[in-house]
Order: sequence, then structure tokens, then C-alpha cells
Amino acid sequence: MKRNATKRLKMALLMAIASMATANAQAPVDGVRVINETDTVWHFGYEGLQLYSRPVHRIDIAYPSTDLEGNPVELSGYVAIPADLYSGEQPIDGIILYNRYTQLGYNDIPTRGYALGEDLAIANPLRPNYIVVASDFYGFGLTEGLGQYYCYGTANGQASIDCLLAARKLLDARGISQGRFLVNTGYSSGGYDAIATQKVRDMYYKDEISFDKTIVGGFPFDLRDAFSEYVNRKDDSTMNVIASIVILDSYNRNAGLDIDIPSLLNEPVGSHFEEWFHSGQYSTQQLIDVFKGLTLAEVVKDTLYRSDSQLSKKLKNAMKKVALENDWEPDTLQNYFVFNVLKDNVVPVSSCRCFADFLANYYYEDLGDSSPLFDKSIIPEKTHLQTNFVVNAESHILGGGAVYVLNLISMLAALPVLYYDGELNTHYSDLVKDFSVMQIIKKLEKMGIDVKAIIRERLNGEGGEGGGGLFELIAKLNNILEPFNLTAVEVVQMAEDSGLSLQEIAELYAYLTEESEARPTSAPQELKQKHPLPGTPDYYLFFMENWLKEKTKELKN
Repeated sequence: MKRNATKRLKMALLMAIASMATANAQAPVDGVRVINETDTVWHFGYEGLQLYSRPVHRIDIAYPSTDLEGNPVELSGYVAIPADLYSGEQPIDGIILYNRYTQLGYNDIPTRGYALGEDLAIANPLRPNYIVVASDFYGFGLTEGLGQYYCYGTANGQASIDCLLAARKLLDARGISQGRFLVNTGYSSGGYDAIATQKVRDMYYKDEISFDKTIVGGFPFDLRDAFSEYVNRKDDSTMNVIASIVILDSYNRNAGLDIDIPSLLNEPVGSHFEEWFHSGQYSTQQLIDVFKGLTLAEVVKDTLYRSDSQLSKKLKNAMKKVALENDWEPDTLQNYFVFNVLKDNVVPVSSCRCFADFLANYYYEDLGDSSPLFDKSIIPEKTHLQTNFVVNAESHILGGGAVYVLNLISMLAALPVLYYDGELNTHYSDLVKDFSVMQIIKKLEKMGIDVKAIIRERLNGEGGEGGGGLFELIAKLNNILEPFNLTAVEVVQMAEDSGLSLQEIAELYAYLTEESEARPTSAPQELKQKHPLPGTPDYYLFFMENWLKEKTKELKN
């Protein structure tokens, strides 16, 4: 009896200790509350095809933030830790701050267990050892039904930053490492919010937060340009129709435009607007199924997409007021990877180009440096702005989304390998420092490969002689590229997107087509000649640069 009593006492003590531990785990940490903890499994695959899986411990949190007016509000989000990291079996490399893409259903958010993007980044064969932090964003989770800040300035950026700060407090309180790296990510509208997050960080949190890389794709940086593209494609993808309505709804609510949206919509959409877009009962995919086959012109009255309408002007003016470029001084020590498929049927690649140009122009105009850190390059570590707009695809979701995730996975896995003790791996650095098209050609020539002969053969035909200026080459390229749904101009643009300037293209052409070993130079002062000699690199540069200036003027007008 005495032994049983002692045993019961020990059990009671153990239960009391366990209860105290649970209470401590659930207790608020400097304003951060744990709502729920659960063990789940994330999968790598698509539409039910599960290739790999990984157990994850998810901690749902409530954390302090602010609304658009600066009023305090409590938002929800999660801290998701792969089980092998949570148990200490594997080291933690860092944190992914994940900004989710377009959602309309209240159940399709991080704290409701919806994961499509962050799960692919973690539960893949490379098994990156990162903790994932994600906000539900305003209008979802604890603020369900209050309306979302869809592509609206820095609102979701602030929510994301606050979620990260809250996650850090929680991890510190539990003695869990945060690792070496911090990566800011997002695709589509999530890419917009990731850039908004970067802006908020640059402007207000430089001393607290530093992203090792912001990895974004398919996002409408210039929302006015993207929205114009949406409404001009009156017969294009279903997602354009839905995105146009969600953007209009967001700006109507948050900018106080006082627009009666149902009156702008044709039936049956007008009478179902509240149910389909405000009830939270419908997922984005369900609405895609509902709207399938309907064009924008069939759904929305033309006052929305007529550029001369008062509604269109009012909407674009509201977009201009909260544009991400406004009052942003980018931190030139931050690193970006920016991706967009070349012919994206939802978010035009021009919008991502606008962002790359914004960074480059900021550096040129405001810092006056002739060698900007924000110079486009497809090669990592050659610049602080890595770009990839060369994937010749149209699908925003299947094409763009899939390739973006693959890029994200590879970068997450590569970061711990490329860096140690905070410095770039010198072996890798040596491999890429001379990596350029011209350097590759020179190295091939040293190996005994006559690159010039191969190029002349392709230009002139088998055994052909002479001829073939740069513009003749472009004409030939158009015929060659036609089966690939590309033009020579698009190829030149792809080269420009990858960091190869028009001058470099002309110099490459001149080098590869010259007959002698003596290569004409292309110094900037020579470009000022009124009439460069035909056949020289300066001849082509002169006309290409003037053509580019004329095109720039046309676009501005």
C-alpha cells in the first residue's frame, strides 16, 4: 500500500510538472500568444501526387500588429518547424519568411493548415533545414471577415515583419535556434507582399532584420501597369478576371473610392458578388472553376477597362498613392532574386522588369555610382540583383509557379554551402567571377574550338562567304526562332534581362564575325561620331542606341 501511495504521489508530481510546462509553453511571450500546436505532414507533389513528405511541428500564434490607420490589431500566423529540426536531429540553417499568394477562402490560410508553396520548399528531396514563418494577413484568421489588403501598399508587408518578430520571440523563449540565414519569399501577390516586406524592413527595421535574399516571382510591382494589362486582355485567362475584381474590391475598400462594384458586374456575377468574394466560403480554385470560360468583357462592364473612364482614372490614382516605389530608399546591401516567365498570362513580365529598373535607377540617380550593386545578372553573386525572365512559358501558375519553387528550393539548399562564417565560399567565388558569355567563348577558343568559324558557318550557310550584318542576322534569327514562338527582339530582351547589355551583344557579334584577330574597340567617345564606319561595332552600336532612345521616347509619350 505504501509503495502504491508513493507511486501515485510521483505520478501526481510528474503530472503537475507537465501541466506547468504546458502552461509555460502556452503563456504569452511579450505579447505573442500560442493559439494551437499540432504535428502535421507536408508533401512535395501536385494534385494528389505525393513524391516526398516531411513531418512538421506547427505552432499557430497570435501577435501584435497594426491596421492601415496604425491602430493596434492582433493578427494570426504560424511558426512551422520540420520535425527533425524540432527534435534536434538536424541543425537549423535559417528561417523562411513566406508570403502567401492570392486566397479568398477563409480556410485557405496558413493557420488553417493550407500549405502550397512553403510545403514544396521544405518537403523535397533536398530537405532544406529551415523554419517557416507565415502570416495569415489582415482579413483572415483572427481578423476574418474584415476585408483584406490585397496588393495594397505595404500593409501586408508590416503584417509579415511583425509575424517574423513575434516568431523570433517565441523561438528565443523556447531555446530554439534561428539558424544563420533569413530568406524573404513570395510568388504572385505573395511576391508583391514580399517586396512590400522588404520595403518596410529597409525603411524601419534595418537594425533588427537583414534578409540574406529576397526571392520573388510573378508579382505586380507596378500595379497600374499590371492592372492595365489585365483589363486590356479582355479575352485572356480566368485568373485575370478574378484578380481584376479582387484588386478593384481591395482599393475600393481601403482607399475609400465609394464604388458600387456589383453595378459594374454583369449577371450572374453582380448578384453573387458578396457571396463569391466576401463570404469566405469559396476558395480561389472554386472561383476559377465558376468563372472558367468567361472573359473580362463578359463579366465586367466597360467602364472598368476604358482608360478614359472616371472609374479607371480614380482607381489608378489610388494605386499611384500607395505604389511600393514611393518614398522607398532601398538598402543596397540586400540581395534579390527576381523571376517571371517571359509570356506570363496573368502578371506581365514588364512589371518585374519595372522593379529591376527601379533598383538600378535608384542606385544610378541617388548614389551616383557607375558600377551599381543593383545591376541585373542571371548569375548569383555577380550582383545584388539576380534576374531570370528567360523561361519561354505563358502559364502563371503551372509554368511560372513551378519554376519559381524549383529556384527557391535550389537557393535554400545552396545558401549553407555557398557561405561559411558569413563569407562567400572562395572556391565558388573563383568559379563565377569570370563567368560571362565572352569569357566562355575565349575559354572555348583556348581549348581549340574555333567558335568564330562555327558562327560564320551558321550565319552564311555551309561554306558561305562574307555578308551578314547584325540586322541581317536578326532577320535570319526570326525565321529560326519562329517554331519556338520567339522573335529576335525577344531574344535580345532576354539577354538584356539576364544582364547582357546591348553594347555587350554588339561587341560579341563584332568579335565573332570579324575576319582578323585585331578587334576594333568601342570606347564611349567613339559612339559620339556622327557617322561610324559601316561594318564596325560602333556602326551597330550607334544605330542600336539611337533606336533604343527613340523607343524610350515613344514609351514615355
